[in-house]
Amino acid sequence: MDIPPIEQQIRRDAGSLAETTAWGSVEWLVREGDPPGAEQTLALATWAPGLGNAEHTHPNCEEIVYVLEGTIDHTLGDQSARLEAGDAIVVPRDVPHRLVNNGPSPVRTLIVFSSPDRQFVLTE
Repeated sequence: MDIPPIEQQIRRDAGSLAETTAWGSVEWLVREGDPPGAEQTLALATWAPGLGNAEHTHPNCEEIVYVLEGTIDHTLGDQSARLEAGDAIVVPRDVPHRLVNNGPSPVRTLIVFSSPDRQFVLTE
């Protein structure tokens, strides 16, 4: 087995390079090619109050959302649930879903996809 240099595999100061989105911000910590050979996608996301993402699917991977701080509403098909800090939800491959922060404070989540090249398909 060829072992890569350890520093190439480490993401330091997670959250410091977040990209602005329509609903908050996201930092892609691990994804295809970064680091080389990655087999999953990992992101830290912050959801602004009153905002959410559009309903979508991931045809090529499962998604797991873990709530680090705050409370956020998650839909899964025609079902919905409120997730709080410490809760996790598993979103099966190709199931329509979305997150909406209906609260007064930002929400922080850790998101994992079972593929390094997660596909994102809008359903709305």
